[in-house]
Amino acid sequence: MYDTPHSAQFRNLTKRLLLVFSSDEAIPRMSAQDIDHYSELALFHDIGKRAIPQAILNKPSSLTPKEFSIMKSHTTEGCRLLAEDPALSSREDFHLICDVCRHHHERWDGGGYPDGLSGCRITPWVQVVGLADAFDALIHPRPYKPAYLWTQAASMIADGACGAFAPDLLLCFRFNIGEIYSGVYLE
Repeated sequence: MYDTPHSAQFRNLTKRLLLVFSSDEAIPRMSAQDIDHYSELALFHDIGKRAIPQAILNKPSSLTPKEFSIMKSHTTEGCRLLAEDPALSSREDFHLICDVCRHHHERWDGGGYPDGLSGCRITPWVQVVGLADAFDALIHPRPYKPAYLWTQAASMIADGACGAFAPDLLLCFRFNIGEIYSGVYLE
């Protein structure tokens, strides 16, 4: 799919989170093969941003409500773009790819988008990708914000400043983030 240093880091972050969360039973147990597979599929999560105007993606200030609505459409646009690709749409795991594209911004309390899913209606591995995406966005600079220290980013997520995640995930994340971070970003 992608072969950049950032995509490798995101894939490794997702893999580490899935491994730790699975081992600690914060999510259903996953085999090593499934963890590898789902970590690769996680790279599709933001493919819908290809349909978002660069002026919105690179805006150095807050988005207007209209711009934010357009930005949120990357979840559904990702599914549309993927469905138009015969090589992807014919894959046996296509439903998993669409699940991560469409639902990685859903939140445990139902406050996410695009479908307002809550709790267990959000696939466990997609919840993990959403958490990985939030953490990754915080520790890397964006046109509209500087990078946060990883410890500050971890606290922001654990304290609910970045949306609501499953309580079991947050507890496991809080307990293991130092090991996860050093294993992904310091190796």
